[in-house]
Amino acid sequence: MSSTAVILIGFLPNPRIKKRIEFEKSNMNLHLICWDRGSEMQMVPSGNGYEVHRIEIAARNNPLKRMVPYRKFSKKAMEILMQVAPDLIHVQGLDMLKIACNYKQHSKKTVRIIYEIADLHRLIIDKQRNMAKLMVQKYFQYADRRCCENIDLLIVTSQKYVERYFGAFVPAEKIMYFPNVPDLNAFREYHKKRNREPFRVGFIGDIRYPQQMKNLITAAKRCDMEVLFAGFEQGGNEIENLCKEYSKGEWFGKFDFKKQGAMLYEKCDVIYSVYDADMENVRVALPNKLYEAVYCEVPIIVAKNTYLADIVEEWDVGVAVDHRSPDELIKVLHRLSNDLEYYKHFAINCLKYKDEVDLKKYNEQLKRRLMKLNIETDFI
Repeated sequence: MSSTAVILIGFLPNPRIKKRIEFEKSNMNLHLICWDRGSEMQMVPSGNGYEVHRIEIAARNNPLKRMVPYRKFSKKAMEILMQVAPDLIHVQGLDMLKIACNYKQHSKKTVRIIYEIADLHRLIIDKQRNMAKLMVQKYFQYADRRCCENIDLLIVTSQKYVERYFGAFVPAEKIMYFPNVPDLNAFREYHKKRNREPFRVGFIGDIRYPQQMKNLITAAKRCDMEVLFAGFEQGGNEIENLCKEYSKGEWFGKFDFKKQGAMLYEKCDVIYSVYDADMENVRVALPNKLYEAVYCEVPIIVAKNTYLADIVEEWDVGVAVDHRSPDELIKVLHRLSNDLEYYKHFAINCLKYKDEVDLKKYNEQLKRRLMKLNIETDFI
């Protein structure tokens, strides 16, 4: 008989969580408990082969201003957990881990906890100079250490998260590296762009870090090339307006990755993935665009002095530039668009690392981990 699993998240499912849902619903009786905080960027879940418990409580993104709504969500989530009585709880984020630990303490049955980390929050890892934020950081770090005593498996999307933070208090045998690789089913209809005229640089994903996005628009204008933005803009519509004001700018806006991701990558000759590298959490992260670009055989441009840049340079699949100024970006885009051999060099190297983009490989590793935890599944 299969075990009962719960995926507990403080948001509505993003593409990465949807991959976990597909994996776990195929092998266990799955329930999804998710927090709908009223953000338009979040996609509405639909239960197909699993049960959805959608808790609607409005809340802001600021962790401190979210405390009262969080308590309301926590109470409702605990009620559902007590009813479902899961054998496994898979969470993302410290706030959800605290709920899982609370349930584990009150449960009369053995429950395993998987803690997944997609990003290290700035309040956790960045140096804080403000005394109030420093105190909050110390509290979060203390809570992380205490809660991690109850976990059975830690999933990280970047190995630097272990080196920089979790390795100090989570045993190595409890840690699994699971990069944010795409579901390749979304690329079944992908056809690599063969005609590089007009040359187009694209940003595909949540649009944050406005200065880096402005740098991209500036560089595209200086190089007289097309630029594409696809994604939800957090914090207004400044980048949308700047893009639309440029005669060769294309603003696609929000998109469904599973249905439109391949089409968007087909439009691009280069993928832009430059974020604010002054932030420690940016320096240690490995975003999904790395793996998507590699699979699509499209060179990627990233920020210098980051772990992402180390990987891009090691694989030789793109170029790192200064995140503060568009000057280096302009030179790189100019060469990529005019030097065909230079461009092909990166595209060919992408072929060597397609194994790193294989979701099935990492799902098999997760399957073996669950079997070691004595989780009853339908695994064959």
